[in-house]
Amino acid sequence: MTRRHTYARMPALACLMALVAIGFAVLPAPAAHAIVGGRKTSTAQAPWTVAVNLWRQTDTYPRSGQFCGGTLVTRTKVVTAAHCVVTEAPTDLGVLAGRTDLRRHDGTLRKVTKVWIHPRFGRHLENDVAVLTLDTPMPAKYTPLPIATAADTGLYRPGTGARVYGWGLLDYENREANSLRSANLRMLPDRTCRRLNPGGDFDPRMHACANDPVTGAHHAEGDSGGPLVAGGKLIGIVSWLANSNATTPTPGVYTRVSAFAREIAGQIRQ
Repeated sequence: MTRRHTYARMPALACLMALVAIGFAVLPAPAAHAIVGGRKTSTAQAPWTVAVNLWRQTDTYPRSGQFCGGTLVTRTKVVTAAHCVVTEAPTDLGVLAGRTDLRRHDGTLRKVTKVWIHPRFGRHLENDVAVLTLDTPMPAKYTPLPIATAADTGLYRPGTGARVYGWGLLDYENREANSLRSANLRMLPDRTCRRLNPGGDFDPRMHACANDPVTGAHHAEGDSGGPLVAGGKLIGIVSWLANSNATTPTPGVYTRVSAFAREIAGQIRQ
């Protein structure tokens, strides 16, 4: 069975599951609509979107062993969520580019030789960022995506358009999206997500949130680690789902890439 590593703060009526392999509990995402209001896309249109998989299962297991997403930021570096890979050995991981439909055998696979996890990644999914190093460079046709920096504050401004990508669940029946999907979202004010999550899990210094105010579009299980893109840059990493209310349908919470630009850049240079 493909392992799932997408975690979120669960609604009050959803059942809770504990992950204790790393010594503390993290709550997994509810089985929700994947990219609600989204549509099929392709890796040709988003060549930097990659599947993080169990590499031994790439061509022998349904859906290529995919369990998370990631973003190619150089030909040998992939940014993903820390919670996706914190329990995995680098030798068990692969990165697959150019395979829009996970049931096929096209694209390019690279093994992972190193996993950097933010040293302050914690139980509330704070600092939820990781960088994977590939054994050999991806072909030049898989164009890397630049990362947002501290100068890119405008990309997080409320109302700014952004797009999320992933192979996550399609519906509450746990149907999986075999082909890459995307959805257009709008960035939400920090105060909105803070108000919906009064326990303090949402920290605007390291998180950003977005949704579709009409359809409630958001990521789901299997989308973790994938990219949120605006202005031609990686601005967010799929992390978890915030609480919602009648006026704010299901916001997705993303690691704010600009807050970690220096640390990511440091890993890129290695």
